[in-house]
Amino acid sequence: MAERPLAFWLALVDRLVEERFSSALEEHGVTRIQYRVLGVLASGPASGADLEGALSDMPPERDGTSAAEELGELVDSGWVTSDGVYTITDRGAAAHDRLADVVDELRATLTEGLSDEEQAAAAVSLERMARNLGWND
Repeated sequence: MAERPLAFWLALVDRLVEERFSSALEEHGVTRIQYRVLGVLASGPASGADLEGALSDMPPERDGTSAAEELGELVDSGWVTSDGVYTITDRGAAAHDRLADVVDELRATLTEGLSDEEQAAAAVSLERMARNLGWND
């Protein structure tokens, strides 16, 4: 088999991560954006601007659903309340805890067989590549 370039592996891993995480969360009735919102709110109430900032690095949902619509679904489900700021409910916190276990398992699968040093080196290399292409945080 011909050796594949780095760009192939980057694109493949990105696609597989997106598919696996989205699929696992969808099995539990939430999207990746909704999971991220629950995670932010698990640390405490947040304004709409706080949530917007926390979600700024998230790609849009494939179906074109906006973050506001995603948040509205969490409010409608009773997982989040809103009275000027957004707050996670007990039901939402319990759901987030269950989902966090699912995500932790996926992260463990993703890094299986990689030492802490290999993971750190990969992260440093990927950050450097992103910066080489103009990314600034």
